[in-house]
Amino acid sequence: MPHGEPGASDEAYRQWLRSQSEAEAAHDSLFVSDTERDEVCRRLASAFSEGRITSTELDQRTSQALTARTRGDLDAVMQGLTVPVAFTPPVQPALLGHAPAAAPARSGVNPRMVFWVVCFFMAPSLLTGLSSQGPTGLVPVVVIGPILYLVYRRLYPRS
Repeated sequence: MPHGEPGASDEAYRQWLRSQSEAEAAHDSLFVSDTERDEVCRRLASAFSEGRITSTELDQRTSQALTARTRGDLDAVMQGLTVPVAFTPPVQPALLGHAPAAAPARSGVNPRMVFWVVCFFMAPSLLTGLSSQGPTGLVPVVVIGPILYLVYRRLYPRS
């Protein structure tokens, strides 16, 4: 086949172009959500803060974005600023009744274990402070006792 004559590859290319334009038309005709409009408005504000558009352009494009009904409308608003809007849906919160996935266990010292070790070693001081006569014996009870109680409440909250 001489160069320049239409062939099977030309027909395949035309079909590919036709399918691409149909896909783009289908994409452009999809309706947009409020979240997608808000995302475009945030991008416009970012472009304004970077100095890529003027305040007049920001006002015009923001108005267009807020009234946009299709993805094609939003793509037209972003023309010349970035690649066409690629919307990423927000992460949905956990359904009612389902707890979120547990966080991975922390490595290191267990605070509850530290609390009980401190209590074990402080118990003799607290007990002798209670049994001794005079003001010096009450110092461990008055100072350390409330601190241990507050730490206990922090580690073991009431439910």
